[in-house]
Amino acid sequence: MTKRKQGTRTLRTDAAAALDADLGLLARVLARRITSELDRALQPAGLTSTQFGLMCLIAAAPDDTIAGLAQRAGLNQSTMSRNVDQLVGAGLAEVVASEADRRRRAVWLTEAGATRLAHAHALWQPANLALGERLGFSRADALVGAAAELGE
Repeated sequence: MTKRKQGTRTLRTDAAAALDADLGLLARVLARRITSELDRALQPAGLTSTQFGLMCLIAAAPDDTIAGLAQRAGLNQSTMSRNVDQLVGAGLAEVVASEADRRRRAVWLTEAGATRLAHAHALWQPANLALGERLGFSRADALVGAAAELGE
C-alpha cells in the first residue's frame, strides 16, 4: 500500500487513494493475474486453474463430502455442488452415496480425473514455481500465510 501526498481532498483523490490501498481490489487483481498465468500453463491438460484446484481439493480431501470440500474452499455448498457437477459432467469426478449413510454424498475423482490431475500437476508445478520466483518467494509465502490466517 502506498501513501499519496496530502493535498486538497476531493472525491477523485479519495477514490485514487482507495485504489492504492483497497486490499480486496488488489487481491482480486492479483488473483486474476495469477489465475490467467496458471490457466495458460494448464491449457494442455484441458483444465483451468479453478478446476485444477478443485480436483486437488477432492484428491486430498480428509472429508470428501460437498460440505467438507466447500468449507475447505471457503465456498457455500451450492456453489461447490455446481463446481463439482461440472467435473462430473466432464467425467473427471463422481458423487456417490455412502454405504453407511445414504444421505452422505462423497466426491471422488474418476480414473480419468486422477490421470488428468497427474498430467495437470506436472504442468502446474513449474508454472507455480515461476510465479513464486517472479513475485519473490517471501511475498508468495506471505500470501500463503495470509490465506491461512484469514481462513481461520
